[in-house]
Amino acid sequence: MCATSRSLGWLLLFVWQQAVPAPPLLTGIVEDAESQAVEMPRLPGAWQRRIEWMAPEGSTVSAGDLIVRLDPGTMIVQEEQARTDLEIRRLEADRRSLEMELAIVDAETVVVEKDSDVRLAGIDAGAPVSTTPRLDFERHQLALATAEHALENARSELLARTAERTSNKRALALAIDKAESHWLRMRDAIEKTEIRANRQGLVIYAQNRFTGRKVFPGETLQTNVKVVEVASREGLQFRFWVHEADIGKLRNGVALTVTADALPMLPVRATVDWTSKQATERSKWSLGGYFELTAIPLETVPPGFMPGMAVMAELRP
Repeated sequence: MCATSRSLGWLLLFVWQQAVPAPPLLTGIVEDAESQAVEMPRLPGAWQRRIEWMAPEGSTVSAGDLIVRLDPGTMIVQEEQARTDLEIRRLEADRRSLEMELAIVDAETVVVEKDSDVRLAGIDAGAPVSTTPRLDFERHQLALATAEHALENARSELLARTAERTSNKRALALAIDKAESHWLRMRDAIEKTEIRANRQGLVIYAQNRFTGRKVFPGETLQTNVKVVEVASREGLQFRFWVHEADIGKLRNGVALTVTADALPMLPVRATVDWTSKQATERSKWSLGGYFELTAIPLETVPPGFMPGMAVMAELRP
């Protein structure tokens, strides 16, 4: 009976252990909450870019150091073409401005000439009819009227040329502004293919949220995907990836015990302070989606903990 009771007890214990799921074991990394995070920028011409070069992972950089260089693709050719187009627009504007100024000078000259014709015709037409043959008097009056009409036409032509100059100047200025804006956009885009550190810290390659693998030089990534970060030990926290089957057991305020793979004898107490709202598939890990979770330490993090270090965590009772 005793042996049978012990066997039954072990069986019940086994069944109970199978019925009560083990608490989830979380895997993640140490990170600097205040780090400089570099994402793939949005650049003209393509929705994704190839990483041409990255500062070695684990290297220490200072503010202003180059950390990522992207393949500019066709942007260099486009920038050169945009600069050429801008110069052409400027030369065309100068040529058209000169033509318009010459046209106005010509129109002003015609006005002066026609005004002189009116004055001369006015002298002849001013003679009294009593002292001039009737035919000559009428001919002088007709000549005066013709000169006045010609003067009016010349003044109208001058006004038209002046208005045309004003209108064309606006159009030419607008064309130049548009060409210059395009060139500056391409120039700035090329400058953005070289990304520099804005702080001193450690270079850590990011993890592609779509594949779960680290990003390395030579890869092609889409816009807004994190590429690299420059981190220090200021503001350390922990980031974990939690399977969707376990996320229900974790919420803000849940206590964790975090240990680094390289420092298993130095556990750190932490608490969950954020979880993502949507799971991301990581085909290289397992079926199902993974949520992101961050936890903040409740005590001083040991000196051996560094950004990028792999850690594990379990729920504290």
